[in-house]
Amino acid sequence: MTSRAPMDPAYLAEARTLTESLIPRVDRFRTRQADDGTVTAPTADDRALLTLISDEACAWYRRNGLGHQADALDADVAGWLEAGLDTPPHFARSRDALRPPEDGSMVFFLAPLQSTNSAPPVGKRLDCFYALRKEPAALPDLAVTHPHPKNNCQSLILVAGSAGFAQGNCLVFFPENVAAHDKITDQPYAMFFYNKMRAIHETYALPGAAAVLTPDSVPRASTGLDPEVCFEARAIWGYLHDRMHYQGLWPFDEHISLKMNWFVGLLEEIKVDAKTALACADGGIPYAEEQIAMILLERVFRYPQADDATRNFDSGTGVFLYSWLRERGALTGSPDDGGLLRLDRDATVAALRDYVTMVEKMEAEVTSDDEYRAAAKELVRRYLPAGEPKQRYRFTEDQRVLLRARQSLDRLPPLTFSLAQW
Repeated sequence: MTSRAPMDPAYLAEARTLTESLIPRVDRFRTRQADDGTVTAPTADDRALLTLISDEACAWYRRNGLGHQADALDADVAGWLEAGLDTPPHFARSRDALRPPEDGSMVFFLAPLQSTNSAPPVGKRLDCFYALRKEPAALPDLAVTHPHPKNNCQSLILVAGSAGFAQGNCLVFFPENVAAHDKITDQPYAMFFYNKMRAIHETYALPGAAAVLTPDSVPRASTGLDPEVCFEARAIWGYLHDRMHYQGLWPFDEHISLKMNWFVGLLEEIKVDAKTALACADGGIPYAEEQIAMILLERVFRYPQADDATRNFDSGTGVFLYSWLRERGALTGSPDDGGLLRLDRDATVAALRDYVTMVEKMEAEVTSDDEYRAAAKELVRRYLPAGEPKQRYRFTEDQRVLLRARQSLDRLPPLTFSLAQW
């Protein structure tokens, strides 16, 4: 089965049932929620709607042999109703009951959660998704040459979902996205909807780069890809990216709270993508040039386009990396008066090596979490100056070139992913 092959009719039938009944109710309920998941001045209708959603989702879980998820959801909803819908939801039971599906199997999940980078409004709103796990064909061989010590990632094809997943650019679902009062201490799953990648990449990343770079220096290896190739390349990028998190002196799984610090996490994300691009440049990786182009275009030229860029973690990584490449001669020219910049591939690869060397040197020198956080903040602030209150940073004049395409991209309707693609 491929990401574009005909899907099992039974899966499609389930998806259509969800799309015709449960999902519209979820979308209706989430419009009543604030960003923190609460319902202002909840009514009897709100409580009745949530109960109906829960009953239908629990019935689906039980019908499909997932009684433990049904029990968890039922308890979470009951607890929220008892506390009052005007209090923040706590769905830790649902979060912890979810088990990643086997390759070739379906997964369904419902809870208030943050669908990161989705169509606004984004917050801890009720959402659900129904997806097929489909790992890349190259993964078995890659796992031999580039083993992952604790691979807990799942490559998925989104088949149906509520607005947070079916609309906009949300590619990920992590346990920490679920609305809960406690913080996770480990990450038993990390789900990625890679079939959304091709449309997102070509709609936003490529125009973002074309507004900044000379036409001959725009990385083109990820342009116009066959959907299956794009899915495979993005899934391999995801595998390598996650693998890099578990390497080095401060591996993610042993320092998860530290790596969730905004400054530490920003450096970490750039580091693991840089190491992924370098692995591709060094040879032996399927779809290597496609991945290098995709990584640069997405991180540097798409992520900074976000409306909340100066608060957005991913945007910050792109703006930082842009200035790092500028400083090291990989992006040359002047953006003044509409001038375009030139991206040099070889200089970019060298700059990424320099970045990894610098961060790993910093990691070798710090001896505590506090020292790591302080060193990370100092480094990030060299490239992302402090912003206004409630903003993580501000764009410098040179960095504002990254926003050239924002106005035209903002006018585009959110991308929609639905059964129509099947």
